[in-house]
Amino acid sequence: MYYKLEDVKEELDTLKNKGLQKGFDVGFNWNNLPYTIKLGSTTYIGAPPATGKTEFQKEILINLSCLHGWNHVVYTPETGSPAEVFSELCSAYIGKPYNKSSYQMSQTEMLQAEYFVNEHFTIIDSLDEEIDIIRFYDLVDEIEQARGKTIHTTTVDPWNELNEIYLPSDLGREDKFISRALGFVRKNARKKNRHNFIITHVRDQAMLSENGISYYPFPHAREIAGGQTWFKKGMTVLLLWRPPFGLTDNNSRPYGENELHVRIAKVKPKGTSERGTYIMSLDTQKYQYYFLDEISGEKTFSLRGEHNFNKKEFIKPLDISKIKSTFEEDNGDAPF
Repeated sequence: MYYKLEDVKEELDTLKNKGLQKGFDVGFNWNNLPYTIKLGSTTYIGAPPATGKTEFQKEILINLSCLHGWNHVVYTPETGSPAEVFSELCSAYIGKPYNKSSYQMSQTEMLQAEYFVNEHFTIIDSLDEEIDIIRFYDLVDEIEQARGKTIHTTTVDPWNELNEIYLPSDLGREDKFISRALGFVRKNARKKNRHNFIITHVRDQAMLSENGISYYPFPHAREIAGGQTWFKKGMTVLLLWRPPFGLTDNNSRPYGENELHVRIAKVKPKGTSERGTYIMSLDTQKYQYYFLDEISGEKTFSLRGEHNFNKKEFIKPLDISKIKSTFEEDNGDAPF
């Protein structure tokens, strides 16, 4: 495939007249987290163990559904069974536990969460087969056809749960395999006009210790397992780090108990995000991230609000009677 300038004149005119364009909003104020995404592109997320990678990704996906009505396919075997993954999505959507507890969401909230999650999320489970990256995207195509819905994003969490199939041209080298595989991920995003997320671990880091507190250091992009190929092949690359509670940063500011530092290490296409490191925190009761104004103490959550199904500007209110009929009828046609 090749192009002459005249073939893309309309796109050039847009750039000339409007400049670089941001992508789709992920729910947070640009001043707090200048990160947007475009369809036809990719985001690679790298982090040490126990950082909160999956929680962060759930927040982004739910926000995209609330704000834009997007649908997602998620492969996250480390999180648990499909039922366990769905329960966590319901909890993150409502901001209360789905599972039985003294703070469990109400029956009405449960129905609303189940309806929302069923509408926007499909989980792939690898219980019965080994899944490689090609098979994963084939399954996404099958889901899109079976559900009759456009799939806007895919998430692999984490990368090492996929089966690695080496070709002779890879020469048995991990870097060559990753380069080829990530090239396929990028091409698939462009061809299908989706945003493909890949979450991966950083390679073994030496733990640091200070005042009796052990912790992993903030990772560098080249520390993603598999080497700098991830940084070279990635469109947007995010690095996540959970700082050690009980210690302070270089400016003597104490780290918060549930802080998450998000480093936007690489940005493509230009203008969709801004490089830098941004500090957010997890509200462990609401299962939602927020930004803290350290002067006023005010918490700023994502724009979907505390109960997004009541926010008409972000998502239409749900018809409870329709939800009940969806989940109570027994005609053999269970939701996909």
